[in-house]
Amino acid sequence: MPIDAVTNVPAPVTEPPLGYAPGSPERAGLERRLDDLAGRHTSLPMVIGGERRLGGGERTELAQPHHHAAKLGVLGAATAADVRAAVDAALAAGREWRELPFDERAAVFLRAADLLAGPWRETLVAATVLGQSKSVQQAEADAVCALADRWRGDAHAARLLLARQPVSGPGGWNRADHRPLEGFVCAITPADSTADAGSLPTAPALLGNTVLWKPAPAQTLAAHLTMLLLEEAGLPPGVVNLVTGDGQAVTEVALRDPALAGLHFAGSTGVLRRLWREIGVNIARYRGFPRIVGTAGGGDFLLAHPSAEPAAVRTALIRGAFAYQGQGRSALSRAYLPRGLWRRIRDDFLGEVDELTVGDVTDPSNFMGALIDGRAFADAVGAIERAEADPGVQVLAGGQHDDAIGWFVRPTVLLGGTDRYGGCAGPLLAVRVYEDARWEEALERVGADQPDGRPSGSVFGRDRSALAGAVERLRFAADDLRVNGGPSGGGGTAATARGLARWTSTRSVEETFTPPTDYVHPHMEWSPE
Repeated sequence: MPIDAVTNVPAPVTEPPLGYAPGSPERAGLERRLDDLAGRHTSLPMVIGGERRLGGGERTELAQPHHHAAKLGVLGAATAADVRAAVDAALAAGREWRELPFDERAAVFLRAADLLAGPWRETLVAATVLGQSKSVQQAEADAVCALADRWRGDAHAARLLLARQPVSGPGGWNRADHRPLEGFVCAITPADSTADAGSLPTAPALLGNTVLWKPAPAQTLAAHLTMLLLEEAGLPPGVVNLVTGDGQAVTEVALRDPALAGLHFAGSTGVLRRLWREIGVNIARYRGFPRIVGTAGGGDFLLAHPSAEPAAVRTALIRGAFAYQGQGRSALSRAYLPRGLWRRIRDDFLGEVDELTVGDVTDPSNFMGALIDGRAFADAVGAIERAEADPGVQVLAGGQHDDAIGWFVRPTVLLGGTDRYGGCAGPLLAVRVYEDARWEEALERVGADQPDGRPSGSVFGRDRSALAGAVERLRFAADDLRVNGGPSGGGGTAATARGLARWTSTRSVEETFTPPTDYVHPHMEWSPE
């Protein structure tokens, strides 16, 4: 119910992660939930206009990547008719949703964040562990902390956006109406992050848009449960419509629909380019000009100055390259190290890499799990085999792989090949060693080796002059540059008021309190003199 008040959205507070230590209540609760989800064969339906039904196309069994004989459930690929129904449901829900006051829309996602951090916590962590083969710590950071932070942060940032109003002069009142886009938004989300999958469709919805959401097939279990959570939080039917499968029908129907108002995407550079091309080809069909908001990554780098702290660099290399099997878009795949530092850390670093545990992530003692599916496994194995046959590359650690039980690949370190293997997905790190006196050349090399897309990067060092110079020189080498810090754990960028503004179409409303009553201007008046 609307109220006459200018309200303050609760200030977002970072969700603290749970530790899941042996004997802790959260550890016991998670183990029960893992057993429950693993022991059932869940139907993973689409949700269109609040109705649940399996996609009408080919059925796919969703497997645990670390134990691919264990099936989690079945999903059906969305057909053209399914996607058409989802578009129609989004358009039908549009008017009522956008006319709902902002406070009521924000309350849905604020409540969803509290449900996620409370009674739904173990469920989403367990689904991310089982379906995406993330470790317990990675799943907690991604599926709970990052997603709850985004839902809360989006609500706060959106209120700041709506409060942005123009200055009014004497005799009038200027206002900005931050309208939703006209039509529907298509959100296509990746397998590597439950936080991205949950926040990409809800950010446009918060601003009054209705959404068609197509998650990656391997992420369908967590996506399905996220949708149930949003419904419990009070999200009305038709505001977010979940379709499943490989996405071919989404391209054929949704991206060619005249009412398409925007695309929200996170994933690979190649897929983003294909979708962008599809929208460009169909530009004459649309009622307006669809907004395209895409995040694509890969090939992230770490550059160390000779003054860098060895232990910090060693830790950043291991966590950045091998956490979540190197599959996240913020995963580190190329490193540039000065020779003096490399000599100091090489043996310890390679020894720690060899000691990393790889296996079933339902066992919390394992650092790494499996690759997400057979295709990702084949891609990683193919890159390793090419590196082994490459005379310019030396395999220093890892290289082993086995898909008998799960899609497992050992963490692999290459000496050389940053220009050829720096963008490969999977637990593969290419190291380039430079002479300590050639810092400027190393800076140039980072940009020269850059793969497709706009990666993230890290610079390590204690020399402030060198760090300042690197920040400037690498200004266009990375969209996200961290100084003496490792990769972000959320798997994406936090929403801001500026980012949310992309899902609005601002209208100017100008009111004049005392309008003129005569068309004659003073200079037009006749004077006998």
